[in-house]
Amino acid sequence: KLELPYNKIRDLSCVSHMPYLIILDASHNELSDFFGFEPPKNLKEVNFSHNHLSVMKDLSTYTSLSKLNLDYNSFSEIRGLEKCSNLIHLSIAHNKISHISGLDKLPLRHLSLRGNLIKKIENLQTLWALQFLDLSYNRIQSLSGLQNLHLLGSINLESNLISEIKETKHLHDLLLLRELNLQRNPVQEKPEHRLAVIFLLQHLTHLDEQAVTAQEKVSAVNKYDPPQEVVAARDHMTHVVFQHMQPQVIFDSTLPNLETPYPILVLTGPQACGKREIAHKLCQEFSHYFAYGASHTTRGPYFGEEDCFDYHFVLDEEFQNMIHMGNFVQTIQYGGHWYGLSREAIESVAREGLACCVHMELEGVYSMKHSYFEPRYILLIPTRTDEYISRMKARGLYSKRQIDTAVSRINLYVRVNKEQPGFFDSVIPCDNREEAYSTLRQLVQEYLGLEEQGTEVGDSTRTIPDHTPTGKSAPEPYLTTPLQVNRHQNHTSPRPYR
Repeated sequence: KLELPYNKIRDLSCVSHMPYLIILDASHNELSDFFGFEPPKNLKEVNFSHNHLSVMKDLSTYTSLSKLNLDYNSFSEIRGLEKCSNLIHLSIAHNKISHISGLDKLPLRHLSLRGNLIKKIENLQTLWALQFLDLSYNRIQSLSGLQNLHLLGSINLESNLISEIKETKHLHDLLLLRELNLQRNPVQEKPEHRLAVIFLLQHLTHLDEQAVTAQEKVSAVNKYDPPQEVVAARDHMTHVVFQHMQPQVIFDSTLPNLETPYPILVLTGPQACGKREIAHKLCQEFSHYFAYGASHTTRGPYFGEEDCFDYHFVLDEEFQNMIHMGNFVQTIQYGGHWYGLSREAIESVAREGLACCVHMELEGVYSMKHSYFEPRYILLIPTRTDEYISRMKARGLYSKRQIDTAVSRINLYVRVNKEQPGFFDSVIPCDNREEAYSTLRQLVQEYLGLEEQGTEVGDSTRTIPDHTPTGKSAPEPYLTTPLQVNRHQNHTSPRPYR
């Protein structure tokens, strides 16, 4: 080891006579000749920082060199390192380098180009072993060029010109990245930029030299891509708050007994699976037991849809006003439009002494489960994707993007059903609409206890049993109580479920 820092040395030719030298520190001197000596055979570490060096020369004879520090010199170009097959640490901070070059296929693990004139990250894609990269105090505006450095664990980009949070998308696939410093960049002026970056790079442990906490990660996910449970809970809280701001009344759906849940049947499934048509058909056949509850939506009607019959079609402003008036039980956004089940849709059916049949997407089910209603949830699921796609195309109502989205959500429904047993009370394949309706019809008859009594569907005088008939088991383990329907319409006294 030879240590000569903080002198006024201009000539290192004496090193040529030190064949066994391994470490050389000649920092803080007045050197102008880059490696002005014969190479010692095993020279591994060299520190030439704080000198007057301006031109790099070929170092192909320095095959053992592993660490090279050239900070605070006057280099404007990186060259001559192509044959340094053992170089793992290179620092050329505070020089005059404007372009990254001359580093192809080096086994570098640590690279510092701090305090140069670099505007663009380039020519780093072959540095397969790079783990630490310091590009602070440059003029970089984009993070493009880092996406293939899969072993990177730390990146320092302090004091650059990065202004958009979306630039972090170039780091998304760097799964080993743990530390990122974006201090003193214009991007820090963005509102809640920290949470946004944490959301996009959830594997970070330190951001802007501060530890990323578990609470911040949860907050970031809940803000930018919240789980359905969180969305539903927020939706429920919104409607509860706005409802309590309105004059309080006793709802028909709570009569005659506060302890008896008002009967609601919810059909759910991906877009265009037939749930609306099946709901209408069920309400027509079982008209003495069910009535259709039309939801509100801000989208326009499809061909053949009728206002107030299929949906209540309203403008976005009216929909928002209804939210603030506490008119909804649940709302969701799907496909860029709002959908919501109003309380009046349920109450209008309850006033007739009937059970309410509605249909909704999965997000609506999550939200509905936070309410005090206790519906039966029936999942209608396509099992033959090709037929499902063909049916959507044949209707001519959906764009390719809408079709792709609907198909992708089939797996979402399947996963929820698999991971959360009992989330749906029953699952019915809907590739064949007639067969699906037949299955649902049989299930509803079992809910109502009609088959056991041998009673016709249209018989409005029969009484619906309160319990599963003796000797008959429920159709599913979690369907132990038949659907109860109140058909007594005298509201002046408590109304028994019949």
